[in-house]
Amino acid sequence: AAAAGPAKVSATDPDSRLLPAKNGGGYLQGWNLQLAAARRQVLLAIELHDNPADAGALTTMIEAAAANCELTGVREQIRAWLADNGYASTANFAALEHLMLLVATTGEATQAGRAAAGRAVPAGWEKMAARLATPAGKKLYKRRAGLVEPAFAQLFARFGRHVNYR
Repeated sequence: AAAAGPAKVSATDPDSRLLPAKNGGGYLQGWNLQLAAARRQVLLAIELHDNPADAGALTTMIEAAAANCELTGVREQIRAWLADNGYASTANFAALEHLMLLVATTGEATQAGRAAAGRAVPAGWEKMAARLATPAGKKLYKRRAGLVEPAFAQLFARFGRHVNYR
């Protein structure tokens, strides 16, 4: 994010930031939307942050989701946390080592077994890659897209691709 340059300030929403749009479509003044979802598209947490990279939001999202689950008395029912490779970082792996965490260390298609393996795993990610390589890890990780992606689709279908209000 620091390499992207200084954040531009919006007169109507000074907490937002100039973020790169999807697929090379320029820039948008806005937020990066994060979701934590359980089975049947039950939202555990929804947050906005001003960093285009997802990796910095993983700890915050897990803490928010765990706090909401604690309030409802279902915290002990969470057995694992699944995240795509946008959340992969050595810092996240170290900070969340105490959890059953599965974060993709390669692209989604490769991690779910739909594509051939690509590049080597970065230093510090070996333990996570080994956890995902087990039969149990593969089986559990395959469920990730079916849990959270429909929740994003429902939000985008209802509110459009861009969230206009916090």
